[in-house]
Amino acid sequence: MVRCRQRDCGWVAIAPSERAAWKQYEAHVLREHVEAVETDVPDGCVQIRTDDGEWKTMSPEEALEFDDD
Repeated sequence: MVRCRQRDCGWVAIAPSERAAWKQYEAHVLREHVEAVETDVPDGCVQIRTDDGEWKTMSPEEALEFDDD
């Protein structure tokens, strides 16, 4: 079962296959949890909004660890 990992989001995929569930998840994340920003983000990095509203630039691996905290 594919669930959204965002804090306080109860979204769950309802799909006939795992592949379809991941496509639904991608669409959900882009629609609900992605925001365009006017800044240069280095290739291979992502930006994460902290609890105090600030943005941090980090690698995807660091972002996963940051999200788990």
